[in-house]
Amino acid sequence: MSSFKSRPAVAAFVASVAFGASGHANPFGYHEHDGFYLRVTAGLASLDIRRETQGGSSESVAFAGDGSRIVGPSVFNELSVGGTPLRHVVFAGTLLGTGLPATELKVASGSRIDLGTPLVFAMLGPSIDVFPDAYGGFHAGGGIGIATSTAGVKDPIFSTIGGLGVGMTLTLGYDFWTSDDWSVGFAARGIVARIEGEQQSSQAVAREQDIVTSASLAVSLLYH
Repeated sequence: MSSFKSRPAVAAFVASVAFGASGHANPFGYHEHDGFYLRVTAGLASLDIRRETQGGSSESVAFAGDGSRIVGPSVFNELSVGGTPLRHVVFAGTLLGTGLPATELKVASGSRIDLGTPLVFAMLGPSIDVFPDAYGGFHAGGGIGIATSTAGVKDPIFSTIGGLGVGMTLTLGYDFWTSDDWSVGFAARGIVARIEGEQQSSQAVAREQDIVTSASLAVSLLYH
């Protein structure tokens, strides 16, 4: 009889251990940031690329050996997919993309070159997103990754500019619950990257070193 009476206590103990091992997760999942993480973001951003070039040719404007710059408003997008192995903390893989519509390459000498195609900047790598209050909307995070930029250019010698490098990003925002797991909010993000590239033609080889900076404000859709 005593054995029968002890079963509820044992069951309660096992349940409490399991509940504690799960990081005190809400068993119903209502308005708590835990488990699978999916964030899709879209908004507007500034994009500034400062270039230093070497080599090239006297006939090239894009690789004339002087500093040049590309700057303007752009469209920003983010896709992050991950999980919540620690309470309050998300680890994810993040793809960031910024597209700058057709604009001009401004050379230090004063010359301007029309870009033949929109300039595309992207960064891919691991990221972290921290929710100080697992039931609240504020979050902050960052990440590092491989960065790249590319664009066509109307130059007598070379047809493209850009390259490959590394970057880092910081973000903060606030999400408003719309259902048990979905929320919509706003996010501000800053990106800094260093990119190196080499372009070859039948006439010359040119190299560039770019510093990329971007600041964005976007609307975010989150499942978490």
